[in-house]
Amino acid sequence: MRHVIAHILAVAAVLLFFSPMANAADLDKRLVGEWEGQRDPESKCSFLSWQLSRSADGKFAISFYGDPNKTKEAGRESGIWWTAANEYFAQTQGVPTPDGYAYSFLNQDTVHYTVLKRDPSADCDADYEFTDHRVVGH
Repeated sequence: MRHVIAHILAVAAVLLFFSPMANAADLDKRLVGEWEGQRDPESKCSFLSWQLSRSADGKFAISFYGDPNKTKEAGRESGIWWTAANEYFAQTQGVPTPDGYAYSFLNQDTVHYTVLKRDPSADCDADYEFTDHRVVGH
């Protein structure tokens, strides 16, 4: 009997570990779509601009650029995203902990974020804020 219970617990743990953290109930659908943004050039963090795609299944893909015109790609990431209590979380594939941000809509196509927590491997450990704008026509 112990072996059966141990086997059931092991299977449940594997399923939990490999299932995506985000489900439809944990997604603010207003954030789905194509977005772009950038860090303030005067911030404590190095300048970055980005193009971000969030899908309704909780996946995201982002391309980072070292210039405002998005001609010098600095990297790409993908992973899963979810929301909870006006907080947005992004778990990048291969990164142990998610980044967390407070967010608020300024209008339907503009969202302001304030960093709350980030993985220790993040490129900037300072507190920062940014605004994303929906890419219209996608």
